[in-house]
Amino acid sequence: MSDQADLSHRVLLRVAELLRRLPAEQLAELAEGSAKLAVVPKAARPATRAAAKPPPVSAEQVRAELSAIGDRAAGQRWLADQGLLVAQLRELARELGVAVPSKATKPVLLEQVVQWTIGRRLDSEAISRPAPARY
Repeated sequence: MSDQADLSHRVLLRVAELLRRLPAEQLAELAEGSAKLAVVPKAARPATRAAAKPPPVSAEQVRAELSAIGDRAAGQRWLADQGLLVAQLRELARELGVAVPSKATKPVLLEQVVQWTIGRRLDSEAISRPAPARY
């Protein structure tokens, strides 16, 4: 396969992935011609607002709320309900001292923050609990 054909193939795969993620209404607009795809050079793209937008809750608030919750699933629901963006979750994890993979997705970030705030405490309590008496 030539370099041009290989490059075209890779671009088509990326476009197919983009189209797969579009909402049905946007896909319909593309199909009928009322919307179009555009190539925007990286230098012309606006800066992402996610990094500039402060999180709606502080690390201290998150630590306090999650410490009061005694269940991992409930903790994940509470954290998800805060409406944090991925960049905000990364910043929150950093402030809480939670190590996360550089390419972690939002569900992974939520899980890791909850694990390090609720899960480790629950694990520690379970391990340190005395064994039941046997009669």
